[in-house]
Amino acid sequence: MSTASEGSSKQLHPEPGWSAREGHSILKRVAMDASGSSAIDRLLITERIYRYGWCFDERSPELLGDCFTTDGVWEGRIMGEVSVGPFKGRSAIVQWLSDFWPEQFDQRRHVFTNVTIDDLTATTATAHAYLLLTRSADAAMTSVTVGPYRLIMAKDAGVWRIACLIGGFDVPF
Repeated sequence: MSTASEGSSKQLHPEPGWSAREGHSILKRVAMDASGSSAIDRLLITERIYRYGWCFDERSPELLGDCFTTDGVWEGRIMGEVSVGPFKGRSAIVQWLSDFWPEQFDQRRHVFTNVTIDDLTATTATAHAYLLLTRSADAAMTSVTVGPYRLIMAKDAGVWRIACLIGGFDVPF
């Protein structure tokens, strides 16, 4: 394996670290809550991220909409080069996401990992997670794309919801 430091002239695409350089992934130093009082909020935020994946994959528009605040935003960046959206408002987000379903003759699975939460307050937080999106069809599974997500979370009537989802994708889909 050759690296750029070894004199390789190959341009990597996507360029490693594009998400942090572009300001998409904005991780901060860990601020620990020694009392553990934020643990429940962290779990509920993580659960909301997982539910977003489940609701898309199981094609449940009502529950998918419930993942977002009424004025929520969904937008994306592909390899730091191509913008998708933004789509503003719960209805617009659900409409845009569910418009894919008739075109997808495979089973999609959104697998979220490495969830980390910054700037947690009583009503807001910023979460980061990696997405691995897979597809299954004809008794075979393949990956579709992978990338970093940044989610601005808001406590809405006592429930954590996604106020802004900014999906980063390392591969076009």
